[in-house]
Amino acid sequence: MDMLKKISFYCLTLLLISSLVGCITYKEVQMIKVTDVGVKNFTTEGVEVEVAMQIKNPNNYKISIVDSDLDLFVKGNRIGTANIDNKVTLPKKSNQIHRFIIKSSLKDMGSSAIPLLMGVLGGGTIDLQIKGDIKAKAKGISKKFPVDFKKKVKL
Repeated sequence: MDMLKKISFYCLTLLLISSLVGCITYKEVQMIKVTDVGVKNFTTEGVEVEVAMQIKNPNNYKISIVDSDLDLFVKGNRIGTANIDNKVTLPKKSNQIHRFIIKSSLKDMGSSAIPLLMGVLGGGTIDLQIKGDIKAKAKGISKKFPVDFKKKVKL
């Protein structure tokens, strides 16, 4: 009788674990398009860019943007790293435009960035590229999705 209880317990545990794993299916989050890019602040201290992106979350649960690993390029030249400054949550089963504030400080920029930035300060528009990964998290599971876009931006 004791052996029967153990077998029943293991079978029930296995059934419970398999049903829980089946509930947490993950579908890839996709960046559909960038709808707007604007330079909010462009000083000798750094760059602050606001980006509006259409992002599709096909999952049945909300996903939080928790981190980023982005590179900033001006006129095709890498000027440094940047991070998302604000918290963004993607609602479940959504395909919406979200606004991100992307910041890069002077300390995150390479030494070649200063002359390049000074050269574009007088101009009206620049070619800006942001490339890298955004890290999202839901239900204890983290995933990264790629971001890569180029836009002409007014200063």
